[in-house]
Amino acid sequence: MENLQFYLKPLFEYWYYSLISGVFLLFAAKFVEKIAIAVLGFLLGINMIFPVVVEKVPQLNEVLSNYYQIAMIVVGIITAAILYALYKSITFIFGFGIVGILGYYLTDIVLKYLNLNVNNPTYIAIGTGLVFGILGGIVTYKKSSEVIGILSVLIGAGTLAVVAMKFISHGDLTTPLYSSVFLVIFLLLVVIGFVVNFRKKKE
Repeated sequence: MENLQFYLKPLFEYWYYSLISGVFLLFAAKFVEKIAIAVLGFLLGINMIFPVVVEKVPQLNEVLSNYYQIAMIVVGIITAAILYALYKSITFIFGFGIVGILGYYLTDIVLKYLNLNVNNPTYIAIGTGLVFGILGGIVTYKKSSEVIGILSVLIGAGTLAVVAMKFISHGDLTTPLYSSVFLVIFLLLVVIGFVVNFRKKKE
């Protein structure tokens, strides 16, 4: 849980960046796909990549002591630029990874459940996962707008829920009560985000 608090520290301390990004992702990402990818990259950079780099290279804490926020923003911008340039590839990788992993585990479960006497069941599961992964990657690549929209709503809702918890619980997500409150806020925002972004327009 200490690791969770560590990674949430930039989000709590510089919550205004996440607030603006979260609102955009929750309500507008479906309509501006490329910008949504850049915003996702920015959040990834400041809330995950930058803390990891600082944790793995402790010397940076001294070097960046007076420029911590600036360095964090620079990492966020760089990550945003990379994801913006590679956004089509990212949708394929996302689909490949998620569907491939599901394909692998489902095949492994089926083989064990049916108790099939096959040679190298692990290779069969990996092969099936790769096939499913490629198919999933192709589908998500072709449906990139919808995929980015769904990802944006989920990440935007999660980000705003964490920001809300900063003021409700002063950043404490460890107790069952506050964890439940976080989950309720997250689910409520997800519903609102999906309604706003994916509701069908009346003819």
